Amino acid sequence: MSPTDTTPGEGSPQAEAPATMLGEVKRLRGEARSTRHAYWLPLVLFGLVIGGSAPFYVVPAPSGQTVVIGVSGATFPGFSPLLGGQPAGIVYWLLAIGAGLYLTSVWYRRHGRRVGLTTPARGFVIAGIIAGALLLVLPAVQFLPEDLVVRGTLPFLIVAAALWVLAHAERSTALAVIAAVFTATSLLASLYNVENVVFRLGWIPTGNEWRLTTLPNIFLPALVLLASGAGAYVAQRRKRVAA
Repeated sequence: MSPTDTTPGEGSPQAEAPATMLGEVKRLRGEARSTRHAYWLPLVLFGLVIGGSAPFYVVPAPSGQTVVIGVSGATFPGFSPLLGGQPAGIVYWLLAIGAGLYLTSVWYRRHGRRVGLTTPARGFVIAGIIAGALLLVLPAVQFLPEDLVVRGTLPFLIVAAALWVLAHAERSTALAVIAAVFTATSLLASLYNVENVVFRLGWIPTGNEWRLTTLPNIFLPALVLLASGAGAYVAQRRKRVAA
């Protein structure tokens, strides 16, 4: 070895320093992403929004006269509640989704100021608006299969699209998994009568209970979001306490 050869040998402190620094940078980056995560609130918020829509999916009691005023299911077929267009239900979805997107955007701005790391939630809002606009238009031109719109649960897919965008913004694998599970349950609720499963578990409706048999299609996606949001809150809180 020549006197000028100063290349550090394998295992020397000089050789290990770059690898140590790289590992520390990766660790700090992971901690920063974990600190930035705040998706528990959107999950809980939209779980409550979906659960709150349940009264609009209860089968109406028989009546000799039907009066439809204002917005109808024919106008917004993608938002048409199950078994008949209730204007109040359609208005609920339009307002609730808009309010949920706005509150989520406000939440992330506040969270970003508190922890010093901002999640770009604007894409979440834009995705919700675009998905909502598409689901207003596509059913009207009969672009979507009738089975997908007949139960009036297409608003769930607006939420699913927004969650996928939020998972990308959060760089969160866990949220991507939640979005995938929620998308699957939303499609199930749109294409299948979930009450059939409940019947097999032993629920035998009688009398007016038959009016409630549509609600499992609503509660299943809502429970996925609420349970996921509660789990995310506990996990994110533990990480903040540990830090």
